[in-house]
Amino acid sequence: IGLIILNLIIYITLNINYLNIISHKKNIILINSIRDVYNIYYKVNINDIEKKFNIKKEPKGNEIKSTINIGFTLDNNYVLETMLTVASILASQEKTTKINLHFGVTNNFQIENMIKMYELRNKINNLSEFNFYYLKDSNLKMKNFHPKGEACPGKFELPILLPDNIERLIIFDAGDLLVLRDLTELYNYDMEEYWALGTPEPILIYSFMTVKYNMTKYLNIGSILLNVKKLKQNDFWNIYTQNRNITLEGQPDQTLFNILIPDDKKNYLPFKFGGFSLFINDKNYDSLMFEAFRFKEWLNSNLSITLPEKPNSEKEIIMQLYAPKFFHQFSGKWEKGEGLSIYRYLAKYFILIAGIENELCLKKPGYCI
Repeated sequence: IGLIILNLIIYITLNINYLNIISHKKNIILINSIRDVYNIYYKVNINDIEKKFNIKKEPKGNEIKSTINIGFTLDNNYVLETMLTVASILASQEKTTKINLHFGVTNNFQIENMIKMYELRNKINNLSEFNFYYLKDSNLKMKNFHPKGEACPGKFELPILLPDNIERLIIFDAGDLLVLRDLTELYNYDMEEYWALGTPEPILIYSFMTVKYNMTKYLNIGSILLNVKKLKQNDFWNIYTQNRNITLEGQPDQTLFNILIPDDKKNYLPFKFGGFSLFINDKNYDSLMFEAFRFKEWLNSNLSITLPEKPNSEKEIIMQLYAPKFFHQFSGKWEKGEGLSIYRYLAKYFILIAGIENELCLKKPGYCI
């Protein structure tokens, strides 16, 4: 019996090692193939390469009822934060929703990071595509424009890099945004003649920039639905790069976007699709910020008849948020373990799903407290 058990252990060990070697070889082939395609064409669809090597089977057509396109821009410094938000997207969509993820990345972005992010698909949701695009113009034309690098203004280069059959794109920030429910309704929302629909930017809405440029709507570009077709038709990316020398305050990429998009070409998404939650604890300051948010105008607008009661304070807004599609907050306080505890609770859940607990918690322990 002992000999049989010993032989069985050896057999299992050899097979596990064999499978690991095969898996490792496939991974090396995938990495080398991605590198070859990416270096020639400056973009790559990893799913297509998988199909070439018979690593992935294409889902049957009747499994897909809706398709959504979601974009991120990043460099090597924000891979883990992006994986957190992507994990929340993949884990929260209906099984019949196909998710096409489009990543605009800086010219030094590592192929290994593409693989690391792509492995999320196998853990969570196989009905998705991962596309990476090299932000060439951002690197050349927007250098030193934003303190966090070229990936930030690259949000508006990404739309012109997409195939012509993609007419709209959800752009999300990474790390301070979690998706809680299927995004199909948000993605297909009627944009009419709008170039962009989004959520209000809380802090800068009443800044002198809005007065100077006579803006009535100021969108936060960390949670926004872009009309790709309209932006391409109006050559928005070239207009954006040509006006980079405008003197700006706050987040320059966001402010420039709001200045250049005419007020009648942008609007707020319905309140039900998501909201902001403050990390401020001072009640007087909260009240002041609530007024500055123009939340009242947002809630009373034709696009926002979604709450049974109109809240009178920021706290009531959070309490009355029902079934939000996503949850967008500021990241600075969460990294230090401050802010709304429910956000950290939700973040920890998606961190575990993504398999990045040790790495991200070491980098930003506030998420894991």
